[in-house]
Amino acid sequence: MRNNVGILLPVASLPGEHGIGDFGPNAYRFIDWLSKHHYRYWQVLPLNPMGFGDSPYMSTCSIALDFRYISLTVLQEMGLIKDIPHYRENSPYVNFWKVHNFKEKWIYKAYLEYRKGKMEALKKFKTRHPWVMKYATYEVFKKHNNLSPWNYWSEEEIHYYDYHNNPPKRYLKEIDFIVFEQFLAHNQWHRLLSYARSKNVKIIDDMPFYVGFDSMECWLNKDQFAFDENNKQTLVGGVPPDAFSETGQLWGSPIYLFDKMREDGYKLLIERTGYIGEMCDYLRIDHFRAFDTYYVIPGDAKDARIGEWKVGPRDEFFHILKEKYPNINIIAEDLGDLFPSVIELRDRLGFPGMYIEEFKLFEPNAASNDNMIVYTGTHDNDTLYGWIKSLKEDEKAQLRNRFNCKDNQLYNKIIEHVLSLPSLMTIFPLQDILKLDSKARMNVPGTCGYPNFCWRIKNFDILKKAKFKIK
Repeated sequence: MRNNVGILLPVASLPGEHGIGDFGPNAYRFIDWLSKHHYRYWQVLPLNPMGFGDSPYMSTCSIALDFRYISLTVLQEMGLIKDIPHYRENSPYVNFWKVHNFKEKWIYKAYLEYRKGKMEALKKFKTRHPWVMKYATYEVFKKHNNLSPWNYWSEEEIHYYDYHNNPPKRYLKEIDFIVFEQFLAHNQWHRLLSYARSKNVKIIDDMPFYVGFDSMECWLNKDQFAFDENNKQTLVGGVPPDAFSETGQLWGSPIYLFDKMREDGYKLLIERTGYIGEMCDYLRIDHFRAFDTYYVIPGDAKDARIGEWKVGPRDEFFHILKEKYPNINIIAEDLGDLFPSVIELRDRLGFPGMYIEEFKLFEPNAASNDNMIVYTGTHDNDTLYGWIKSLKEDEKAQLRNRFNCKDNQLYNKIIEHVLSLPSLMTIFPLQDILKLDSKARMNVPGTCGYPNFCWRIKNFDILKKAKFKIK
């Protein structure tokens, strides 16, 4: 029996009674299912608040948790609320904004009830997490500016914590409620993490390399990003043109000023990475290559054709990280058109890389090893079954010849091949063990908004349709 197989499924994609998967009973039920069927890993997408386009990779704060993952059922069990109606229970897609409004109303009722009792646990949370008051201030300022990015706020708000140590008194009630949401979310997540470990299921979390421009990190650390005197981005992130795009990808991500960050030992990025790493068993760093070399594009560019490569902090950053967080376990997302120096950095540090079957099947010399994470595909790929259906006839012919099979046998043959490859772990998106087509795809890179990141399973009955077992 293989003991290194896991499932990729965002928390939001779990079934639930309130429009979205959360940290409540169904997450525990999913862990039970993983454990029973010999899956040892559960990989999730970033748990931070979703930003522009409801993307977890463009967040308003990379160390906060999205309050929509708070389980109302757990709050009811705590006696903080009651008589919660079901909401979009059977919807196959998450409507993040509608769920936001629905859950916020009920969590606020729980907040009012909680305030009637002892507040010691909440006070301790504030003390242990000094960032949370600043994050709450950021969210309240954003709310009172019609959700505009921070560089459109008043001068007082843009530079508030440059001159103050405490949040503004006029917004204390609103700030306290947002702190309460983080208190609940963190408590529920850590209990879920402990339960997973008790069932011998390890959690793989995901951290974007970049933070969003419209984020607490940029608001509080303007001098560590490529901004001008008006807080406009002079450089942005992306990747140059390649076989997939004639104009490259223009992400618009803020660019770190690594020379400036080196002065305080990369404190912002070290603490961010370490904090998220302590909330999981393994941390997958998205766009790992940027620690070696990263692509910068002029802030006013229309696409990514004009840009240049710069050298990242490389080994120095990770030596500092490991010194401060010795128990952190990192997975390097090393996909794409890489310089040899990226692979050399990964291997010097001993980090496992990623092998994607959908990318490698047509590469005759592709090989995995015992320090690779093998996937059929990631959240950015089409589902395996959808990908097979989309292949051209000559591509299908290549695979038929390779596996000596018919078209209708390709799915099973590819699954068998993935399971035969040497690996540190083998991870299947849940859609791929259910043989779902492209309608269940999680994300299409280069596009924004619905249906990206919205797919979810309606109930657990679908898990009975798994096409293979780990034996």
